[in-house]
Amino acid sequence: MRESFTLTAGSSVCTVCPALGGSLIGWTVNGQAMLRDANSQAIADGDTLGSSSFPLVPYSNRIGHGRFDWEGQSLQITPNFPPEPHAIHGTGWEDVWQAERLSESQLRMTVDHPGGARWPWPFQAEQLVTVHEDGLGLALTATNLADEPAPLAFGHHPYFDSAGASLAFKAAHVWEIGEDGLPSHPVAPDGKFDFSAGVAVEGRAVDHCYAGVSGPVRIRWHDRPLMLEIDSALPAAVIFIPKGGASFCFEPVPHINNALNLAGHAPGMPVIAPGERFEAVIAFRTTNVG
Repeated sequence: MRESFTLTAGSSVCTVCPALGGSLIGWTVNGQAMLRDANSQAIADGDTLGSSSFPLVPYSNRIGHGRFDWEGQSLQITPNFPPEPHAIHGTGWEDVWQAERLSESQLRMTVDHPGGARWPWPFQAEQLVTVHEDGLGLALTATNLADEPAPLAFGHHPYFDSAGASLAFKAAHVWEIGEDGLPSHPVAPDGKFDFSAGVAVEGRAVDHCYAGVSGPVRIRWHDRPLMLEIDSALPAAVIFIPKGGASFCFEPVPHINNALNLAGHAPGMPVIAPGERFEAVIAFRTTNVG
């Protein structure tokens, strides 16, 4: 049985499972699920993809075939999502995080990556999870422990219930994808890719990265009293809406998909000096509908 921690502030309750990839496995406010409920069987089986949200560190989404060039060298990292040939979602979601409860409403999680086949450079990542009466905060930090500048980034992968949901946000463009699931070229976010006015999630099929994302990001459910606003300075987001799926994702991320193989396109992969940190904050806030 994996140890979990329940954080509370008034009627806001979040459960965190550090041993399951440092993931969140539920968050409710006034009894309303703001993230999807974790799949209990998946949690028992150790499947982080069944969680409510999980960390994306040291990179987000896919690195094509796990290969990229860096400082004149061609590097290969281990693909980790068979049968897909790409490396995906970084390493943190597959690791056991160490936890320190700071209060009834706050938990710190850390993980150390020594460098190796999954990612060449050592780093330490930290998640500070804070529950508020009307919200949830994720303060994300990744420190470069290598003796050279290295690519290093940190985002998160939250899931939300699809039934009755609408999603609203603006973006400069969206990246089309090829049959291999990798981004091919940026286009204007028109048609099915346009969420600027707030549109129903159900019936859409989207698995794309948006760049130049600007808020406010809002999720409403037509039959629920609370809506959700997501605030972050992270400049990109991955939207995953499987057609007919019970849940969807709005993932605040620091860079476009496959950024290490798309030099010159923004936002690119952050490069962090030795001993320096990448930092990001994602804030979820609930408000009454109406």
